[in-house]
Amino acid sequence: MAIIVPNNDQDCGWTTALPPRTPSPALSGDWTTDWVVVGAGYTGLSAARKLAELLPEQRITLVDAQIAGEGASARNSGYLVDSTLNDGHLSDTGLAAYQQKYALNSRAVAIVEDLVKHHGMDVDWDPSGKFHAARGGQYLEKLERFSDTLAQLDIKHQMLNASELQARLGTGYYQHGIHTDGGVMLQPAKLARALLDILPESVSLFENTPVLSWTESGQGYSLKTPQGTITARGILFAVNGFMPALGLKQQRVFPLTLTASLTRPLSDVEYAAIGNPKPWGLLSAQAMGATVRLTEDRRIMIRNTAEVWRPLNMALTPLAQRQALHVTGLQRRFPSLPADMIANTWSGITCISANNANVFEQISGQVFAAGCYNGGGIGLAVMYGESIALKAAGGTSTDIDMIEQRPKPKWLPPSPFLQWGIKFKLAGDRRQAVDER
Repeated sequence: MAIIVPNNDQDCGWTTALPPRTPSPALSGDWTTDWVVVGAGYTGLSAARKLAELLPEQRITLVDAQIAGEGASARNSGYLVDSTLNDGHLSDTGLAAYQQKYALNSRAVAIVEDLVKHHGMDVDWDPSGKFHAARGGQYLEKLERFSDTLAQLDIKHQMLNASELQARLGTGYYQHGIHTDGGVMLQPAKLARALLDILPESVSLFENTPVLSWTESGQGYSLKTPQGTITARGILFAVNGFMPALGLKQQRVFPLTLTASLTRPLSDVEYAAIGNPKPWGLLSAQAMGATVRLTEDRRIMIRNTAEVWRPLNMALTPLAQRQALHVTGLQRRFPSLPADMIANTWSGITCISANNANVFEQISGQVFAAGCYNGGGIGLAVMYGESIALKAAGGTSTDIDMIEQRPKPKWLPPSPFLQWGIKFKLAGDRRQAVDER
C-alpha cells in the first residue's frame, strides 16, 4: 500500500509560542518491535503510553511522519467539548442518540482533566464553557431547538441576546447565542507537548519517519520508512484524517483542510476598547461560520475556512489568501482593531464521516485503528487512544463499551464523486454563511 506523506506548514501559532524542542532521531536501519503506533498526535501518544503501561515486557514503538505532537493535534482551535450544536435539531427519536454522544464526550473531558491534574500539566486550562452564536436571525430557531435539547437532558446553559453577548464577548456582532457549561478551552499544542512529556521512557520514539508502505509478513507486519524497515507483531494506526491515504477506511471517512489565524496580544488600549472581556471561545451556529477565541494572553484566534483542496500538503496551501478572509472576519467583529495584527496563520487536517461517526476497530489480524473525530477531537482522541490500546492488549472497559455503542461511519461515494459532492456542499454552506464568516 503506497502512502502519501503529510507536509505541514511551519507557522502554527500554538506551537511557535512554545520553547523549541529537539526531535528524536528518525529511524535508520531495520527495527523489530512488538507493537508500532503510527501517528504521534493525541491518539497515538495516548495509545503508546497506555500500551507501555499494559504491556511492560513488550517493546512499544511510536513513529510520526513529522514532529510528534505538531500535526493536527497542535493545530486545532483548543475546544474540549461535551455538548455539540450540530445535533441540536434531533427529534425525540434521536434524543437518546444525542444523550449517548454527550455522555461519551463528557467522559472524554473527564479523562483529559484527570491527566492534566495528575501530571500537573500547564495547558492553559479554562473550564468556562463555550458560546454558540449567530448574527443572522435565521439561526435563532436552530439555537432554540438546541436549547430545548439541552433542557431535556438537564444540561446547564443560558440563552443570550445581543446586548448580553456584547457584554461577555466585547463585540456587538452577534445577535443570538447560547452559553453552555462543561466545555473547556485550552492551548492545544501545550496539551500535545504535555502528552509527549509523560510518554514512558520504554517507548521508542522516531520522528520525521513517515511510513511509506506496510504489508503483512510471516513475522507479523513490515512497515517501510525512508531509511529503514520496522517489523512488528501488531500495528495501531492513529493518523486520523490520513486514514484514506493509508488505505484504511476508504469510502468511509475523508479529510478537510481548515485554516486559522492568531493575532499578536492586544495592547492595554486595544483590550480596553473591546471592554476587557474574560477569555472565551465561540462556535458559529452555521456550519461554515467562524470559530473565534479570545485567549488568556489576549490573542484572538479565528478560523472561517474549510476546504477539500490540498488536504495532505499544508505547506502548499496559499495561506495569504486565507489570512485575508480572517482579517475581514476579525474586522467585522472588532472594527476598532487594526488590520495588520495577525501574527500566525496555519492549516491543519480534520477527519469527517457522513454520519458524525468515529473509527474505533480492529481492521484485521493485529491491526487496529482509531480516529475520525468530526472536528471535536481533543477529548475523544485521548480517550480513543487509551481505549484502542486496551482493546489491542485484549482488555475490556466501560469506556470501550461506550465507544462501541456508537454508530460506524457510513459508506461514501468513490473519488472523484466524493470530492465533487463535498465541494458542492461546502460552496452552498459558504454562500449561506456570508454574514457568519
